[in-house]
Amino acid sequence: MTTPKPNTFQVTDEAKRQLREIANDRGLDPGRYLRLAIPPTWTGDGDFGIVIDSRGPGDISVAWEGRPAVLVEREVADQLARSILDFKETSAGQGFTLDVF
Repeated sequence: MTTPKPNTFQVTDEAKRQLREIANDRGLDPGRYLRLAIPPTWTGDGDFGIVIDSRGPGDISVAWEGRPAVLVEREVADQLARSILDFKETSAGQGFTLDVF
């Protein structure tokens, strides 16, 4: 496993690739992107989720092959410093994981 750089939120290449595939499969309208969300924005199961949203003024865009893979609000990225968003096989099957160090 990759250890995160101090005080940075990271997204693995596998997670970026999967996010771009999801965005491509969904055929998102122009100006719509995938966003990593945590409560209270995320209201689904678990501690985080991916939602479709518009770009905000304080967003960080994480790109894959020159195109946005996922947006993260700066405040969320700060809260998730020393964390890694990944896509991998888990006991529950394949999915996104958020490893917090």
